[in-house]
Amino acid sequence: MVFLLLALAGMQASPAVRASVDTVRTDNVTARLVASAERVKPGDTVSVMLHQDIRDGWHTYWKNPGDSGQEIALEWSLPEGAVATPIRWAAPERIEFAGLVNHGYSGRVGLISDITVPADWPAGTAFPVKAEATWLVCEKICIPESGVFAIDLPTGGETVANSADAALFAAVRGTVPAASPWPYSATVSGNAVTLAFDAPGLSMARLSQAHFFAEAWGVIEHAAAQHLSYDAPVLRLTMQRGEIPAPDRLSGVLTLREDIGGEQVRLAFAIDEVALDPAASAPSMISAETLSLPLILAFAFLGGLLLNLMPCVFPVLAVKALGLVGHAADSRAGRLRGGLAYMAGVLLAFALLGIVFLALRAGGASVGWGFQLQNPVVVAVLAYILFAVGLNLAGVFHIAGSWTGMGQSLAGRSGATGSFFTGILAAVVAAPCTAPFMAAALGVAFTQSGPVAMAAILMLGLGLGMPYLLLTAVPGAARLLPKPGAWMNTLKQVLAFPLFASAAWLIWVLAQQTDPDAVFAVLLGMTALGFALWLFGQGGGAVRRGVAMVSVAAALFLAGAIQPADTAVAVIQPDGAERYSEARLEALRAEGRPVLVNMTAAWCITCKVNERVALSSEAFHAALAKSGAAYLVGDWTREDPEITALLRRHDRAGVPLYVLFYPDERPPMVLPQILTVSMVVDALHQI
Repeated sequence: MVFLLLALAGMQASPAVRASVDTVRTDNVTARLVASAERVKPGDTVSVMLHQDIRDGWHTYWKNPGDSGQEIALEWSLPEGAVATPIRWAAPERIEFAGLVNHGYSGRVGLISDITVPADWPAGTAFPVKAEATWLVCEKICIPESGVFAIDLPTGGETVANSADAALFAAVRGTVPAASPWPYSATVSGNAVTLAFDAPGLSMARLSQAHFFAEAWGVIEHAAAQHLSYDAPVLRLTMQRGEIPAPDRLSGVLTLREDIGGEQVRLAFAIDEVALDPAASAPSMISAETLSLPLILAFAFLGGLLLNLMPCVFPVLAVKALGLVGHAADSRAGRLRGGLAYMAGVLLAFALLGIVFLALRAGGASVGWGFQLQNPVVVAVLAYILFAVGLNLAGVFHIAGSWTGMGQSLAGRSGATGSFFTGILAAVVAAPCTAPFMAAALGVAFTQSGPVAMAAILMLGLGLGMPYLLLTAVPGAARLLPKPGAWMNTLKQVLAFPLFASAAWLIWVLAQQTDPDAVFAVLLGMTALGFALWLFGQGGGAVRRGVAMVSVAAALFLAGAIQPADTAVAVIQPDGAERYSEARLEALRAEGRPVLVNMTAAWCITCKVNERVALSSEAFHAALAKSGAAYLVGDWTREDPEITALLRRHDRAGVPLYVLFYPDERPPMVLPQILTVSMVVDALHQI
């Protein structure tokens, strides 16, 4: 209730609005009490609705208001013998503000109760219905309001419907959650609550934006992401537990968006008093919680260490190598400063990446490791950075305290500055990669709370930067480094070319995310950037610097203006492979066929190495044919909810992922991230 107190603290003092009519108007809400019948027969039931027309930008609250707010309260005053049923609440919306998530209504909402007129009520005598309602209406401030409503229902020999408001009642009844079309169950394990639905024949491709609104406050962490997955025939929604002990039963509303005939339709289903079983354990997401927090952090650290050996990090080896050589001329203290600065750069980059990830997750986005390279603007800017660093190494320009701490800045403050930016660059380029240990650690951590996910990301960065730090901190390690000399200038220029190659690779990735016009725009941007850096390298006056700045601005404008292609770029499938979709996977499994699934992305160098080394060999294709297995390839270069769902079902935060589904009831086999031919062939022979 801390958030409620915070919200109440923000309330603006306002006199309560009271009336004794059927309609109450305030600056922000027009509330009306309306009955579904013009006349009612004693003994019959009539629906009575409190309808609110809410000012644009403002909202009122559901019965569980979320992180802040206050539910609409409605208290009836009825003649003796008459009883009103509990309110039938409309399905709420998710309302975000300053990191909080509230549950409520904007626009219009109606809350309906049914009232039965006593059978002995004298016909012809008006039946009085009174109600006092209070509500909190909020935008950036919150205002408590209330009203006293009264209507007199004529009575007679027959009940006559209120035709004038029939459409309004029909519309409001359409917002009340329907009964779930699927049987469901709920489990709690550790920090996760999972709702499971027996939903055969479901098409995940048509579903999106699933959200469960718990009826009780604090059962579910309101702002945490909720993860939807489908492992036919079971649809699962996994949520993070809230701050109160798990109750015995769970109630609430499940909302989904479904593509029906090209139109996004919001569905709402009531989840009523399902037992929340602490003993049961839902498969998939819950099984991963066998990893304790220390194990998650240890695996993340080991994964970061091994990340230094992954092929995807090779493009930055040039930068790292120059940093090490540069520190060979430093004193021990200078080397240590450089190592610490490098580590600080790595950790800062990972921390910023973690903040963005958590912000997206809190917003309901389904993201995984490497999500940043699914954005073509990020890819373009990263290509710019690698191109600029390459030009620096090639000698096109030089800025004091440059990236690598070379040249005149081998010692002192500029060297540490160079190491710091080298660490940032290494982290940015290495971030989309995966390595043994880190996949499982991040896969679990990303389903946990924000602090746990951030701790795992930072431990990954600590592992990535640790070898460099040790080389600069351990006295004997300095002897392993070559002595600085004139040869360094030649090496520096040679090492510019791997960075140019990395920039070219990113342009290739961009080409698969966008269209030829966007690629042309980014290449023009790189030309403008190169011109600007060449001008910087010439030195000189304000005019030259001004032209350079305009060129840099033009390059950034061109990168920022690109958009993903409207339609998916056709992916060239390997021989014998089909494009992955959940529907195709389900169909193949229904036929009783084994299936090998390969989740890859254009920006995943580890994926490309595996495909070149293991998945394109004759031995692999022979084993695939002999086993009769279908081969499905999913491309995660751009965001794909179906692929993200499969990754989460197997506790992975990113690609690569290789899963072999057997034709029988055996659980699927997840293959390692680094493949060999024999490894894949042996797995296929086990079918």
